[in-house]
Formats: sequence, C-alpha cells, structure tokens
Amino acid sequence: MRNKNDVYIEKDKVNAPFLLSASFNNLVEFIGSYSQNGILYWQFSPKDKVLTLLDQFNTKKEPHIPARDLFSAIETFWKQVVKTRNEGMKYGERGQ
Repeated sequence: MRNKNDVYIEKDKVNAPFLLSASFNNLVEFIGSYSQNGILYWQFSPKDKVLTLLDQFNTKKEPHIPARDLFSAIETFWKQVVKTRNEGMKYGERGQ
C-alpha cells in the first residue's frame, strides 16, 4: 500500500504533462488522475523524485525527455481536460 505522503498531486497545465512524460521514461510513477469540482488532478510518486524533477525542469536543467513523449503527454493531458469538462456539463448547458 502506498503512503499518501509519498504521492505528489499536480494540476498545472505545464508541470502535469512534463511529469507524465517523465513517467513514460520511468523517472517517476504515474499513479492516476481524478477530478474534483471540475479540476483535474494528476498523481505521481515518489514525491521527492517528482520535486527534484520539477526543480530541474523549472531551472532548465531537466533530464532528457524525448520530444515525442512530451508531445504525447501534452495531448493526453488536454484530452483528459476536455473529457473532464464535458462530463461536468449537464444536459442542455452550453460549453464555454
């Protein structure tokens, strides 16, 4: 069983795809995603490794992530955002 203190939760539209692409390369583990109040949250582990990767990414010292993996992660991220938004709509409402 995973310790919840070892799970990092992200909702940022830049960081989440980066971490997802890092999981494609086995740098961190993607645990899953969930939505709450129309916001999509992504879960990664281990938390200390995630924080190190984010620091490297934000200081432009990120590890090599193949461009194809990053683009695939960005596409996956936005597909999930759209799915979450659409599921949050009620019949007859208009999208924004």
